[in-house]
Amino acid sequence: MTTAGFEISRNTQVTISDVTNPILKNAQAILQRDISKTTFAGKEQNEICLVLDHDTASQSERYYFNLKEGKVTIKSTSSIGVMYGVLAVSRSVLGIDDFWYWMDTPVDRKESILWTNFNLNLPKYKTKYRGWFINDELLLMKWEDHDSNSYVWQRAFETALRVGCNVIIPGTDLTSHKNRQTASEYGLIIAQHHAEPLGAAMFARKYPNLTASYIKYPNLFRQLWKDAILAQQGLKVVYSLGFRGQGDKPFWEDDDSREWTKKAISRVINQIIKEQYEMVKKYDPDAPMAINIYGELTGLYRDGLLELPDDVIEIWADSGYGKMVSRRQGIDNPRVPILNVPNPHHRQRGLYCHAGFHDLQASNFLGLMSNSPAFVSSELCKARQNNMDTIELVNTGNIKPHILHLREYAKSWREDYQERSLTEILSEYVETYYSESRGRLVQYYKQYWENVVQYGEYEDETAGDEFAPFLIRRIIQAWVTPNGKLTDAGWLVNEGSLSADLKKIKAMVEPSLPGWAALIRNLEILLLEMKDQHNRNVLYGDLYMSAINQSAGLHALVNLIKAYETTQEAHEKDDLIYAFLQADNAVRMMNKILVVIKNNPSPKWRDFYENDADNDVPLTVKKLKFLRQYLRNLGDTADEDDWERRFVKLPGDARVMTLWTTHREMSDAKLADKLREILIDKL
Repeated sequence: MTTAGFEISRNTQVTISDVTNPILKNAQAILQRDISKTTFAGKEQNEICLVLDHDTASQSERYYFNLKEGKVTIKSTSSIGVMYGVLAVSRSVLGIDDFWYWMDTPVDRKESILWTNFNLNLPKYKTKYRGWFINDELLLMKWEDHDSNSYVWQRAFETALRVGCNVIIPGTDLTSHKNRQTASEYGLIIAQHHAEPLGAAMFARKYPNLTASYIKYPNLFRQLWKDAILAQQGLKVVYSLGFRGQGDKPFWEDDDSREWTKKAISRVINQIIKEQYEMVKKYDPDAPMAINIYGELTGLYRDGLLELPDDVIEIWADSGYGKMVSRRQGIDNPRVPILNVPNPHHRQRGLYCHAGFHDLQASNFLGLMSNSPAFVSSELCKARQNNMDTIELVNTGNIKPHILHLREYAKSWREDYQERSLTEILSEYVETYYSESRGRLVQYYKQYWENVVQYGEYEDETAGDEFAPFLIRRIIQAWVTPNGKLTDAGWLVNEGSLSADLKKIKAMVEPSLPGWAALIRNLEILLLEMKDQHNRNVLYGDLYMSAINQSAGLHALVNLIKAYETTQEAHEKDDLIYAFLQADNAVRMMNKILVVIKNNPSPKWRDFYENDADNDVPLTVKKLKFLRQYLRNLGDTADEDDWERRFVKLPGDARVMTLWTTHREMSDAKLADKLREILIDKL
């Protein structure tokens, strides 16, 4: 290995040894782009050549550098190894951050860059298969950059490789099918959603008029599986075996062909796994296979009812909130520990864990995970101690809101990883992405997790940004419909009446509100004080938006509950004015999330959150406005002019009836403003 230098400039050309290899071509494009981003002068022409070594049977991910006669060669026995070598140069020589695209990390441009350290090595990884699952990717599905959605996905695959991934589930359902060829052309091994065995098309989409029953239509299912394997020939794949159903739920919920006992369920699953296993062995014999012990399979496994081939990798899932216990499914929350499950067959084991999560109820979709990265670090180290490190698939959500945790997951794949404290994690993160106010920022990030609401009895059962909008919509429906009960909320409350349920929720949430309000104030002050626009952009898009989703949502939730309580306690119609104003407060708070998104100081990310169909903040605002109008209907006249006449108009004007009215009724929002001004002392 030489210590001589190599000068990288705008005249440095990146070449490849095989122009037909798409992975080398993508690696070439990345390195040439990064050279153009980091240098602005043309020096002596020279060359960096990317070489795939075909002379050895080894498919090592390691890469090597060689400088000879003014030419650098980046060589590996695998295409992904060459890609890793290119990204090592980008990171360590050119100074490009792994998350440059998502954090808009500034580049220190120079005339040229002298490369002297050729002893760059692939990290020593403990985890063999290291992957991202880009899941619940609603924001990525609709968003475009450079007028291209494909460009966005290419940057996602590049980022995955930068942090050390060699495996990817490139989206959910049709998105995954669309993206798997491109992901493969970046060097990534394709894996599959636990609800999409073998990467097959959904039965219900292929046969919309048939019941999705393996019992009734086994040959149709077999054909879908075979088609999926053949469609992925030529790609590197970790095949997922198993059978859940149409969508991410148990198959027996859609199959009424019999009474589904545990033994009946396991017989079907075991038969399907056997057939899928043999099918993969026939058409792609060297491909690794895995099965997700997820959701309902956890209990079947514990009961000894699953029959799995011994060379299949078992993938065990965290709770969705980083805890190494089985996931809560509605009110079913057995919290089966996954770390001490006996392994008599000595199968390889791995993890499916979450940085982003969508459980339809209380998890994080638009912002930071509700449990800290230090909590996740501790849980990952426990998993490693139990040899659950053959594969690790990390649910990334839409990537951008979850970078803090994604960085920690990537570090955990290395041999030398040890549990890290929150201060250590945050200090490193802030040092990487901010150039000012670092001490304050560490404290403000900490305050985020200090304020998070704990909704369950266990420390990890904490509320993400989905919690408030989910509950708000259900409270409104329960309030104005004859049923009068919260739907889908038995996991949180079951006090017997809506009033009792809301009292419990209010007691759970209200103590956190001063802390959230203080954090928002601190962040808004810091945003005004920061001197550097890039720092403001990062803080706004990273912590401030996460905190706003939590703070504004929870404030809206409590205001809604107060409106309900005021209505229940009202003795006369005028008492409903206060419920109306509390509902208006809820509208204002929830709408603040939309205002913050719209006013993002970074134009690039201003429309990123538009397809917010999980939290669905716009729908939540709409329903709160409906409730505000509903309360006005209850308390005001049919013409909606009595509150205005008695509380807003001057007494003399209110009494003169020459003209019954001189203008249309005030809007709900304007009336609320006026009433709040008049009644301020009574609120």
